[in-house]
Amino acid sequence: MSAAYIVLAAVAAPFLLVSGVGKLAALDDAAATMRSLHLTLPLPRLLVGAVSIGEIGLGVLLLVADGVTRILAAGMVTLSMLGFWAIARRAVRAGSTADCGCLGRVAPTPLSPAVPRRNLLFAVLAGAMTTAAVLTTAEQASSVVGALFQNPVRTFALMVASLVVALVAGMTVAAAHRPVADASPLAAHPRPVLIREDGLVVDVVQAALRERAQLLLFSQPLCGRCESAQALLDRDHTELSSFIDARIVYAAGHEVDGNGPARSADGPRTPSAIDPAGLFAHTLGIGSERPVAVLIGTDGRPVLPYANGPEELDQLLAVLAASRTPEVVQE
Repeated sequence: MSAAYIVLAAVAAPFLLVSGVGKLAALDDAAATMRSLHLTLPLPRLLVGAVSIGEIGLGVLLLVADGVTRILAAGMVTLSMLGFWAIARRAVRAGSTADCGCLGRVAPTPLSPAVPRRNLLFAVLAGAMTTAAVLTTAEQASSVVGALFQNPVRTFALMVASLVVALVAGMTVAAAHRPVADASPLAAHPRPVLIREDGLVVDVVQAALRERAQLLLFSQPLCGRCESAQALLDRDHTELSSFIDARIVYAAGHEVDGNGPARSADGPRTPSAIDPAGLFAHTLGIGSERPVAVLIGTDGRPVLPYANGPEELDQLLAVLAASRTPEVVQE
């Protein structure tokens, strides 16, 4: 075994083991991970579980296997990293900044351009490890078929690893041929954000992707119809709060306190937020009419049509109350 392979395997194997164990420990986050990666595949827990077990298996094989088995394991790691690179690159281009679930809850990894670059670097290092494995076992390369069946345990491990590679390849192909279905005005990043009463910045798209749909009522002070709409949100505040974050949104410009009405003694119960310079409303294509309610589904996209006025908002709230489940806000 060459020194180059030993060094590279000593880096790759622990990473794969930590990655696999981290994902297995966070299987409850599988669906959210798929959404953050913009993948709409069935059985997310099963897929993430299979990938996790495969990573653990490959990590073990890199340390204990030899000959052709070692070559195949290193090659599968290379293909897996290329698949992860393609998936992460597509999600970043779609504007996702949520946790990619790469290491489960061991180390949260928000999506950014650095993630696909990191995965590409890992793929290059895995390729170098594969090359080192080939060079040190060249004399065994002619007996691939025989080596596969000399050891039943080794054969089973390779079958599991092959399943992982097939899953990653399938996800990569699906990602490459599925257009990023986003006519959504909120797909771009950076995008406008809201500012809560306590001064914290809220990215409603990322909040929605964490399975908390967002209901935004674009309002303005001294508006009777706006106050009627706010009263409807107050009426259903407790019921909505179990699965929806409802906010009253005021546009605010230079030296204007948009949250003033919400902090008054007779202000609404529903939390408020500031839309600096009205940029968020502009991004959604909302004009000067108020009130307008916009529902952001758990896919991070606005659900059309918008509810214009208290009458349409009341109808929307009736639909949400009748369902009592988050699924109604998914497209």
